[in-house]
Amino acid sequence: MKSFLKEHSYDAVKMFLNQFATAIFGFVLALAAVKANNPTLRNITSAFAVLFYLFLLYTMTWDLGFRDKISVEKGRKPFRPFTGFFISLIANIPNFILALFIMLASLADVSAFSKIGGVCGMIAVVIEGMYTGLLANRVNDVPLHSLWWMFFLIILPALIVSTVAYILGVKDKKFTGLFKFQYPESDREPKRKKKDDE
Repeated sequence: MKSFLKEHSYDAVKMFLNQFATAIFGFVLALAAVKANNPTLRNITSAFAVLFYLFLLYTMTWDLGFRDKISVEKGRKPFRPFTGFFISLIANIPNFILALFIMLASLADVSAFSKIGGVCGMIAVVIEGMYTGLLANRVNDVPLHSLWWMFFLIILPALIVSTVAYILGVKDKKFTGLFKFQYPESDREPKRKKKDDE
């Protein structure tokens, strides 16, 4: 675990920073849609922000898998299919902590948890802002952002996408032609020298 953290801590931080940047983008879009008093626009812009966030995760984690492809094929590194999952899990630690306190505030009748949960809810709205517009929807007249388990549920897409993307990267499988990666110079196959008599 220690070696995994050493190797992938930068990737996890980068993944969280991608989330934060996309969250601000999604939060601003949701605010604009709310001011326009247009729920349809709010849902569309929020869905777009979520898809954009997952696209960033996909491309980043696919590249990580492709980076490991040669090492795995040559036996220098074992194939660990859940690498993308664990990187995403580490990147989502702040989201899990927020979700945990929101859950405690909802389930435990303790004033301290209620205060902490309220603060965590406000923070979650910002750092998970791409989901803000969707969480404003109501089911049976209950807003989704008032359901504590939703804050755990919205973490799942990132975990799933990161897992699948890493595996596809190692196997060099692509959904589109958009994801191109250059081998590092040191990992490229040396060109065979032509014989003088050929």
